[in-house]
Amino acid sequence: MGVEQVNAARMAASVGCDLAYDVRDSQTQASVAVDAARKMIDLEGVTAMVGPISSGITAPLLSSVTVEKNVILIATASTSSTFTEMGRQGKTKGLFFRTLPADSLQAVATAKLAWDVGYRNPAIIYLNNDWGKHNQAEFKRAFAALGGKIAAAVAFNADQPSYRSEINKALKGNPDSLYLVSQPQDGTKQIREWIKFEGPSKYVFPQGMNDTKFVNTIGPDLLKDGWFMSPGQPDTPSITTMEADYQKRFDLSPKGPGRNSGYDSGVLLGLAMVLSDIQGKDIKGGTLAAHVRAITGSTGEKVYAGVAGLTKAINLLKAGKKIQYVGATGPINFDEYGDVAQPFVGMKFKGGDFSNEMAISLDDVAKVKAMIK
Repeated sequence: MGVEQVNAARMAASVGCDLAYDVRDSQTQASVAVDAARKMIDLEGVTAMVGPISSGITAPLLSSVTVEKNVILIATASTSSTFTEMGRQGKTKGLFFRTLPADSLQAVATAKLAWDVGYRNPAIIYLNNDWGKHNQAEFKRAFAALGGKIAAAVAFNADQPSYRSEINKALKGNPDSLYLVSQPQDGTKQIREWIKFEGPSKYVFPQGMNDTKFVNTIGPDLLKDGWFMSPGQPDTPSITTMEADYQKRFDLSPKGPGRNSGYDSGVLLGLAMVLSDIQGKDIKGGTLAAHVRAITGSTGEKVYAGVAGLTKAINLLKAGKKIQYVGATGPINFDEYGDVAQPFVGMKFKGGDFSNEMAISLDDVAKVKAMIK
């Protein structure tokens, strides 16, 4: 939708040519993703990629395809701290960004939430990939620093027909709660089996699990004591506009994992391409990366989501003015490695929707990180 709206704004401002948005399904398999990316880049001339969802897909794309081909990649839900380290080592060459916080922040915030709501001995069941490993490791360190203990930490592989073995291992430590580092498809099976084997009905879920369909499939009453982590909801016109436009465009709930961050990623790449056209520059990865930084940050006239807001943004760029895109995820200020920092909220599911119940500030996260030895 972000790309569609930039395209509509571009036409309203009489700038440039059509933006083409092509989609490939990685099937959450690295080999499929790498093959699809190579074909799109080599055969179709793609110079910018948005997505992917899984850190296990983002890693091979960066190391095997996009950096080598000088293609910019903005991830929408890949939170592994591996990419920050790759940036430090110069391996991403400034061509990688993400529009939601890394695990190093998110998992620490989740540990604080778990501690603050009274959990002291949670079990962790986590996806056996880059994202799951890093997330649970950061959570364990932070939770231990706060004074808690981990009953068990059990890895699982995706797409299994049953998770009985993993559930039984997790329950052996007599946990008082469950931190489920999973995704809705597998998480649905896991929670059902957790309930079947009488695991405690107190839960913490990472950002990828705050999905209305997941809650309704399990049953809101069964998850009434579940806490869902999310990057903090911004108080900007962009979130209101984006959610209304999303509901109208797709007839789906605008609240869910990756909605806001995906929208902003598409907008940033679209605006970067339009700016290249305005300035008569190429659309290679390095040029687009520079444009992404130019239209974010903390200086310039604030512009917002939606066709009207993006039309204003493009007209300002045409006039040679500097803009600051304030997106559906809030103000965007990338550090040198392409990471963003945001506060977090703990949500509960009430009355058919997610409700913000607890704020975890960046200062809260920093204090916990300072305690970790």
